[in-house]
Amino acid sequence: MYRPLLKHVPELVGIIFVFAAMFKLLHPGQATVALESLDVPYELASTIVFGVITIEFYLGVLLIAQIDSKYALASSMGLMFVFTVYLWYLSMLARPPSCGCLGLTGVFNSNKQEALFGLFRNCAILWALKLSYDHNFRLSNMAE
Repeated sequence: MYRPLLKHVPELVGIIFVFAAMFKLLHPGQATVALESLDVPYELASTIVFGVITIEFYLGVLLIAQIDSKYALASSMGLMFVFTVYLWYLSMLARPPSCGCLGLTGVFNSNKQEALFGLFRNCAILWALKLSYDHNFRLSNMAE
């Protein structure tokens, strides 16, 4: 039933990555301030945000264009895991900063709610990426 959906998960996640990269490119302040509030120096925070923008855009294009899908899916799972750990850390803080994720700032009553929603969203994306990877690569290898 969900096999057609698994086929399109890479493209959907790719669109999310490109959107997130474009949002951070246009509004890098939120993500930079989030890192700065965790005692990361401004220059390092800016460099990290630029690196994240580059990686998100790169993986997003690979996923949308279906270029080296096995590498793109595996790398995307790794990136989403890192983002998920970061959001988990933010959700554990008494007064977390806004993560600057996807422009959702202002939708929630608190940054803690935003971090918890992001944690749930990232877990769902990780699960979908894993199922898609298994559907496209692990199951086909078992048949050989």
